[in-house]
Amino acid sequence: MLVQDRSTPQPSKPQQPFLTASHFPQSKIFTFPQWVSFNLFKITTISFLTLTIAALFFLYNANDSPSTFLCFNKSHLKIPKPIEFPKLSFKSIKPISDKSSNYASFGSDRWVVVSVSDYPSDSLRKLVKLKRWQVLAIGNSKTPVDWSLKGVIYLSMDDQAKLDFRVLDYLPYDSYVRKTVGYLFAIQHGAKMIYDTDDRGDVVDGDLGEHFDLKLSNVDVMQEKLLQYSNENPNRTVVNPYIHFGQRSIWPRGLPLENVGEVGHEEFYSEVFGGLQYIQQGISNGLPDVDSVFYFTRRSGSEAFDIRFDERAPKVALPQGMMVPLNSFNTLFHSNAFWSLMLPVSVSTMASDVLRGYWAQRLLWEIGGYVVVYPPTIYRYDKIESYPFVEEKDLHINVGRLIKFLVTWRSTKINLFEKILELSYLMAKEGFWTEKEVKFTAAWLQDLLAVGYIQPKQKAIKLDQPRTAIGLADRKEFIPRKLPSVHLGVKESETVNYEMGI
Repeated sequence: MLVQDRSTPQPSKPQQPFLTASHFPQSKIFTFPQWVSFNLFKITTISFLTLTIAALFFLYNANDSPSTFLCFNKSHLKIPKPIEFPKLSFKSIKPISDKSSNYASFGSDRWVVVSVSDYPSDSLRKLVKLKRWQVLAIGNSKTPVDWSLKGVIYLSMDDQAKLDFRVLDYLPYDSYVRKTVGYLFAIQHGAKMIYDTDDRGDVVDGDLGEHFDLKLSNVDVMQEKLLQYSNENPNRTVVNPYIHFGQRSIWPRGLPLENVGEVGHEEFYSEVFGGLQYIQQGISNGLPDVDSVFYFTRRSGSEAFDIRFDERAPKVALPQGMMVPLNSFNTLFHSNAFWSLMLPVSVSTMASDVLRGYWAQRLLWEIGGYVVVYPPTIYRYDKIESYPFVEEKDLHINVGRLIKFLVTWRSTKINLFEKILELSYLMAKEGFWTEKEVKFTAAWLQDLLAVGYIQPKQKAIKLDQPRTAIGLADRKEFIPRKLPSVHLGVKESETVNYEMGI
């Protein structure tokens, strides 16, 4: 029998061969770029988490407190509430009479309104001596409870609360803007002129009539020709009046900082007849109205400012389309401009009167009036211990944009008060002040009517009329003096130049 060869049977599972060390798989070696590419997702994730934690930590510490931080986050989730336009009728305002004060039957046509936070100053005592002027002092939460001065009508916080004015609901307790109550009280008691001032200045020669125009209906005043800034350049909307009065390196509080470098004098002026200067701004010697930027960069140590302006320079008017900073411590208002006395309550204190001034000037054009700036009318003492920049934030941020907005604003409303309310509303929408100001304006206008104020008549504005070039024969020249000034703490010792041409 043949025996066939048999092949070795195949195992059911393949046997693993025995591997020596040389048979282990070698690990891969990466270069740095290859490693980054391989781990890119991990690197990105870790970096994002690190930056997020760092950002949250920064925001947490940048705020005053954890609660502030949480409120900050929540505020960004809120949808801004639209500003409501007040609905009211100016024809159904009930009169408000003085039934509570000791001066219910008292009346005067000339009032000086001041805010007092301390005992009577020497300057305030001198104001009392002004002939034919009644001084009205308005207290606030800082005023001593036993405040008193012979010859002055003083309204404490309690006295003010009894007057039933609507504006009282919006006024801060510790601010000079409470003078708004004083304006209404003066109008209620027969005011035809209101001199808006403070208790830190002495009237030059002790007579306001020597400097301001008090009788606008006087024939001599109406026939007087005043120098007026030229408005040939439509892009020039604000001027520094200090240059006209001999101080070209000084600028008033409220002048846009981008205009500070414009120090050249006028090539020529035009002229305008007097009689419509319803707002009259006086210049102040000593410490003029300057902002904190000027004050801290020009003041030399503890030495007080004693800056002088040219008392011989002629008064100068502002045409429609051109504005100037106004303040609340040396300004005369005639009755046709009493509506413009309202001091804003929703902006910083150092910005309130300046914003009022620009707002007022634009509306003044609606009744044909204008602002005139006068030579030095008071000497103001430099006694300010602190001059906080933060209180001017609403000026330096918004004032340039505000002027441009006001010059381009037009209204189709029928009467002046409707235009005033509309402008305040639009300024709130533009962010120049808040909705509180709109409500405050409505209360102010109602109170004006309630105390017997009559709206002035409107006139056609000239802003949209073609501007004609001023002929050579109508151009008036005035070259200002260059008086000694201060430059970064360095005083000039004498007048540099004097030249005048008519």
